[in-house]
Parts: sequence; structure tokens; C-alpha cells
Amino acid sequence: MSPKPVADLASLKGTNCQFKFIGEGAANIVFEVVFPEEDITTQDDGHSQILDILQGKLLRVPKANTKAFPHPEILQYWESSISPLFDNPQEDLVQQYLIRLDNSVVSQLNAILENEDAQRRADFQGTKVAEAEYGMLVEDMRKKSPLDFLLEFKPKWLTPSPSAPSTATRCRNCAREAYRLHKSLRSASSDQNSSCALSHEPPFCPLEYLAAQSSPCSLARVIASMNLSATSASLDTKPAMRENPVGVQPAVSLDGEDDGRPGMDQVDERYRVALVHWLQSNSLLPKLRDAQESLDPAPEGTSDQEKLALAMTLRDCTCFVRISEDSKGGLKVEAKLADLDKKNWEAKLEYWKGMDEVLKEGGYYEGVEVPRIRTRCFMEVGAGEAP
Repeated sequence: MSPKPVADLASLKGTNCQFKFIGEGAANIVFEVVFPEEDITTQDDGHSQILDILQGKLLRVPKANTKAFPHPEILQYWESSISPLFDNPQEDLVQQYLIRLDNSVVSQLNAILENEDAQRRADFQGTKVAEAEYGMLVEDMRKKSPLDFLLEFKPKWLTPSPSAPSTATRCRNCAREAYRLHKSLRSASSDQNSSCALSHEPPFCPLEYLAAQSSPCSLARVIASMNLSATSASLDTKPAMRENPVGVQPAVSLDGEDDGRPGMDQVDERYRVALVHWLQSNSLLPKLRDAQESLDPAPEGTSDQEKLALAMTLRDCTCFVRISEDSKGGLKVEAKLADLDKKNWEAKLEYWKGMDEVLKEGGYYEGVEVPRIRTRCFMEVGAGEAP
């Protein structure tokens, strides 16, 4: 059964609502629906209902001239294939709902894009909202308060690749990163190759996320990786260069950097403690690992290509963590997975299989490429080496 829309944007006619461009990806564009305060308190029952539905959500609309699946098909896949893998999808997944679009609203959105075009990524400039029948409402994972902390990361492969050689000393992610670095060094001289291969910062290993639940050294490496990739709170209002449920808001640094607010050191420590507790005790990442494993065997051995596509979707999702104060002054942590749209597996299958062959034949799983790229995979260093 196809999902039914929760609302019709035609209901916004007669209101003073405005749309704010938040971000975009290759296939979708995200907007915020903004209502003047006086409208929120004076709407009649019909308009009040659409306001309630839009509360806490962002509007995601399809781009014109892409090969992405229609939103009803994306949502049906999410409801039938993704959600059942998690025992508490309301808590574990960024929620999304079908909404019927309106031609006048689509025209309004395209006018906003035209006005923002110079601020958009170069290869996205000129693209428009499709004249589609449906869009999506996506749970808003942005800050609810200026004091909230946001983190964003890709869990990637949470177990070693089932198709790797039995002698592998790297996980799929570390092997692929070694291949990428190796490829980028080939154009340099031999001496430069050897020097760069030894001196670069090793890529972070995603196996550490689950190891952090029992290993202090892995926990330290996870925290270090988040501090390196996070940015301090910003007042920047430029649109995001890609689509995600937090829009332009960056992850906040947890390393105690002073952003000018009094008492920031004390607040940072409280948030750091909350983050550490979540990393050590969360059930979300173990659930994701179990879901990934349940969809294996190895890519080249599976006869169920749609199952493989689902497995790879789970290995390309994004985890959003929001830490905020509750009504009693304590801290709560919300963590949800996003970027779980249906993939065009027919187009990607050959790439996935081809990359696996390259990693095996080139010795990247076993770390025997020449020159050897320095990595720090959990499969190499284990739980005992400090960061």
C-alpha cells in the first residue's frame, strides 16, 4: 500500500508563511517553512492543523531532471525495508512523511532558489524544484536552543568486510581510504610517494565506534576524531552545500574552545560527559551493526541484489546526535540515523563490486600495497594503543 500524504501544501494559501532555503543535495532541496508569530496565534482551525503538522519538520522537495525515485516510492521503501530493521524506529530514525505539493508553492520555491543562486554550490546553480506531486516532511534535527550541541558523522562499515581475504588487517573503510591515498600519490615522484605515505594523518577507523563501548583507547580515538572534524558554533546563515536534516548548523566542538560565551568551559565539560556516556552505552550503533550484518553474505556471493543494495544503504547513512538541556536542567541525548533513501542499486552494483575487487587485488585489505599507506585500523592496532 502506498503511503498517504499527511497534508497538502495548498492549505498554506491565505497564510503569511515564507520559505527559507536550508540546503541541497544532488536529488533534493530542503526548505524551512517559517510562519510569523502573529499567524501562529491567530490561525483558524484549517490553517492551525497544517501549522501543527509542519512543526518541527523541514520540507524536502525533489530536484528537476534527476533519476531519483519519486518520494512516495522512497517513503514506501523506508517504511517497508528500513524501519523494520530497528525495534524503535521512532527513536532511532529521522522521521519523514509524505506531503502533497502545490504548483504555486513550487513556483515560490524556485523563485527563492533563483535569488540564492550565487550562494549555491557551483554544480547546483541553476537547478530547480521539480513540478512533482509529492515532497517530504523530514524531522528537523537542528538546534532547538542556542545552547544545544550537534554532532554529525557517518558510521560506515561497523564490521570487517565479509568479502575481505581471511588475512585482512584492514576493514573496508580503512582499505578504501588507503586506496584513495595511494591513488592520489601515484602522480608524484617515488621519493615524494614514500614520504607522503609515511607522513599523512591516518584515516579514522569506524570499527572504533563500537569498540569505544569497552575500550578507553578506542573511546579516546573516537573523541579525537570528532574534535578534528567538528566546528565551533557559528552565526553563518549561508545555505548548506548538501542536503541533511540539520541544514547549515555545524557540529559543535567539544574540545573546550572558547566561543565568547561566559562559562563555556563548564558547559563543554557537561556536554563532553554526556557524549562520552552515549558513546559507551548507546544501543543505536549496535542495532545498525546488526542490521548491516543481517544483510550479508559477501557482495559477490549474494543472489539477492536488492538485499545488497539495502546493506550498502545502511553503510552510507548519517548519524545525528543532539545534546540539549531537559526541563529539569539535565542533559538529554537524541541520536538518529538519516540518509536512508532507496538507492538505484542497478547503477551502483558494478561500482560496489569493482571497488571490492580493486581492494583485494591491490593488497589494500592486507596492507601490502607499495608504498604502504599508513593506516590505524582497529584490526591492526586493537584496543590497546593510545591515540
